[in-house]
Amino acid sequence: MLFSTVGQWRVFVAMMAAGLLVGLLYGAFSLLRRLLRAGPLLSLAADLAFGAFAAALLAGALTLANRGEMRLYALLGAGLGATIYFLGLHRLGRAVCGRIVRAIRQFFRWIAKFRLIKVIFR
Repeated sequence: MLFSTVGQWRVFVAMMAAGLLVGLLYGAFSLLRRLLRAGPLLSLAADLAFGAFAAALLAGALTLANRGEMRLYALLGAGLGATIYFLGLHRLGRAVCGRIVRAIRQFFRWIAKFRLIKVIFR
């Protein structure tokens, strides 16, 4: 019995990290929808893309961590990772993404000040 449970904590932690990454992916798609002021069709496309990327990420993590064997503790690890993201890291991620967006805007404003850019994009 002990032999079959030796590496379960590694799988659990790997899937928890994958769950956190799925949460970050959700935050990125949420930010993208807000920036683009997405309508219903673009929101549908973003949701479908998120689902595809999340499934690929979780399947890849499961394959790397547990040779593709789906076990309850692996799914619980992914769920716990996503829960941790949504309970605490989601706010931190929004703050960091907000700073990144502000930095990108400032960069484009800085580029827009150049005369050559003003001539090209009249």
